[in-house]
Amino acid sequence: MKKTIWLFMGIGFISCSDKKAKTIETTPVSDTIAETILVKTTDKKQLIVPGKSIGLTHLGQNAETLAALGRPDFSDAAMGKAWSTWYSKDDKKNELNIYTTYKNSEMTEKVIRLIRITSPEFKTEEGISTGSSINTIRKSYPKLVLCGKYKDAEGTVEIYDAVDLGIAFEIRKENCISIIVHETSKKVTDEYITFHPDMERF
Repeated sequence: MKKTIWLFMGIGFISCSDKKAKTIETTPVSDTIAETILVKTTDKKQLIVPGKSIGLTHLGQNAETLAALGRPDFSDAAMGKAWSTWYSKDDKKNELNIYTTYKNSEMTEKVIRLIRITSPEFKTEEGISTGSSINTIRKSYPKLVLCGKYKDAEGTVEIYDAVDLGIAFEIRKENCISIIVHETSKKVTDEYITFHPDMERF
C-alpha cells in the first residue's frame, strides 16, 4: 500500500516506495510507452493547474495558511521573501517548496508566488508528472522554452517554461524531476533564481 502523507489540505507529499523511485530514475521509458501509461487525474488534491495551483494550494494564497503544514524542514528567508521546504516524512525523497513574498508595497500580507513539487503523484490534466520525458511534455506544452539551467549533485538541470501558461519543468537527463507553477506571462526564473542563485538564465 502506498504511504501517503497529506500535508496541507491535500497538497502534501505522497512518498513513493524505493522500488518505484528506482524505476523512475534508472529505467528508460520510450515516448510511445510513456504516452500509453499517462494517467489523467481530476482529483483536485492531486491536480496541477498551470498558473493557478498544485493540489489545493494556490498562487496568491495568504502565506499564513501554510502554518497548517507545521514547521518547514528548511527555510530560507530574507527581505520579506522566503522559500519553505517540506520533505516526505517516510523517505525524504520528495519535497514541496513554496516561495512567498509581500503581496504589494504596503507589506502587510505575504502570499504564495511559486509552488514546486517533486512527487509523481501530482499530475496535470493531461497526465504529465515528474518522471515524464521532455518529449512527452512537449506534446502537451509545445511552446516550452529553455529559460535557465543549474548543476546539482547528479548533473545539469534544465528549466523549460510554458511562460504564457504559468508552468515550468525541471529536466535532468531528458526526464522531469520537478514541476513549478508560477504566474502566467512571467518567466519562472524571474523569481526562481532566489532558490538557485547559481542558475544561469536565458
